[in-house]
Amino acid sequence: MRLATRRPKGWKSVLYNTAMAKVGRPGPLMMPVHVSVEPTNVCNARCPVCETGNGTMERRRGMLDLQAYRAFIDTIAPHTSVLMYYFMGEPFLNKHAYEMIRYARDAGIYVETCTNGDYVDAKGIIYSDLNEISFQIGGMTPETHAVYRIRSDLLTVQKNLNALIEERRKHPESNLQINTGFIVMKHNEHEVPAFLEWAREAGVDQANVIDPCVRNVVEGHAMLPSDRKYWFYDEEAFERGTLKPKHVLHNECTWVWNSIMVNWDGSVVPCCRDPHGHHVLGNAFETPLREIWNAKPATDFRRQIASNQQGVDICELCSGFGVPQLMPEAPVDFKIGRLSLDPTPIDFDYDPVTGAELPGAPSADRGKTATAARL
Repeated sequence: MRLATRRPKGWKSVLYNTAMAKVGRPGPLMMPVHVSVEPTNVCNARCPVCETGNGTMERRRGMLDLQAYRAFIDTIAPHTSVLMYYFMGEPFLNKHAYEMIRYARDAGIYVETCTNGDYVDAKGIIYSDLNEISFQIGGMTPETHAVYRIRSDLLTVQKNLNALIEERRKHPESNLQINTGFIVMKHNEHEVPAFLEWAREAGVDQANVIDPCVRNVVEGHAMLPSDRKYWFYDEEAFERGTLKPKHVLHNECTWVWNSIMVNWDGSVVPCCRDPHGHHVLGNAFETPLREIWNAKPATDFRRQIASNQQGVDICELCSGFGVPQLMPEAPVDFKIGRLSLDPTPIDFDYDPVTGAELPGAPSADRGKTATAARL
């Protein structure tokens, strides 16, 4: 109803394609409103769960070409509402990153990105007119940060974040929303309150507490936190030696009906759960996305999800991503997001939003603002 009333760019597509997903129809669909583009699959960090970081990436490595990107944006601008400018690498290692973001913004597309923060240039971000950026933090000390964010420097990340916040203050006309993310793992779970307090004091718009992803049970034993409210995975199955999400998909994924992922070389895959490029649907730098979107490889893939999702390998550890947000709104005040399948509040001795000490209330009443958002 909100979409139909406010009618943002792409609203008809979302309503139609989502309805098609609900009834299991693979196409023909209206054009996707949400497009992800990979600036590069190269990264300075060596995060052990990431295929880029741990060296298991099966695709060749490279950088998104500026001219190919511009031509692609020209074709998708009429129907694309949101562009996610990142995937399997550090986006700001691409020397044309700020120019690319600006090009999409000038085409009327909302652009968001996610970064490890090591190479962010504050003036470049403001110039680009980026809408949303998330700095991903691995710990609140250089030592805990480096356990997972190997070869990333926390002090550099914090310096770049502070510089961006200050640069934004100088440009009140900026559209930028600045977020931070904290992936909760065994080595840093005790630092969640410190992260939220630091984020509030730093002046970011939103701090996200994120449940971790792992690829197998061995990684789970090494990295999943002791406090299982931060688990994305089925605890009983894990004890039996099986890794599966708490919420298992059953022949439905509205995300794949509304979104598409384009790698640095133009190869198109269904979503971010295909880092190796096992399900290439075409090449958007050679064939218009409009033709790829409703061609046989794409409709066959969606048909498989609608009929036998258990047989789709990239869906095995996924609980779905819902429907793309067409009307993003920046928080008015500091906000905490809980990206989790578990609604359990996070306990605090103070209000992490305002910083005020809480009275001696039962722990169940504390920290309820920490469940402001969950995925």
